[in-house]
Amino acid sequence: MDWGAFQTAWHDLGCRVLSDLAAAHPDERLYAAAFHLFYLDDTQILAPGLAANTEAAVHQDHGYSTRFAPPEWRWDVLNTNDAMSPWYHRLTQEYLAPATTEAELDAAVEALDAAHDTAMANVCKAMTTTARRGGIHGSLPPGFIVVILEGQRGEEEVARLIRQSVDPQLLPMVPELAEELRQLEET
Repeated sequence: MDWGAFQTAWHDLGCRVLSDLAAAHPDERLYAAAFHLFYLDDTQILAPGLAANTEAAVHQDHGYSTRFAPPEWRWDVLNTNDAMSPWYHRLTQEYLAPATTEAELDAAVEALDAAHDTAMANVCKAMTTTARRGGIHGSLPPGFIVVILEGQRGEEEVARLIRQSVDPQLLPMVPELAEELRQLEET
């Protein structure tokens, strides 16, 4: 797999989708985007969902803020699957299809999961950099961030993915996310 080309495809698509979203909703203040809903089993890997939220959509739900909870966001799944499906079909064919034994399949799933997590973390960092330079849409605030917020994994894994997908120098600039990370790491 050409992971560089894969990351570029995600970056370019994600930036275009977020730009279109910001342009279509000029009165909304987008503050974050996140990848979530990762899916990988013994037979296939699917594209994660890309979500985005606005300040106005953040609320408290039973004492819990929805600020960094993509399933509760205004746009919990943006349309990226059609464009990325060929890439995920290729990943399935390259990593999972050649495995003939259970041990080979387990190793392939583990290798694909790790490589995909790393690639998506790199995509988040690149998109955040592009947004902060004004390269996605002029209405995005200086603190706009793209992060992996995969709620289907354990707290330790969620914390690892946040750390992996956000430049450590930027994390203090997003205090709510830093607090979310701190809480995850305390449990």
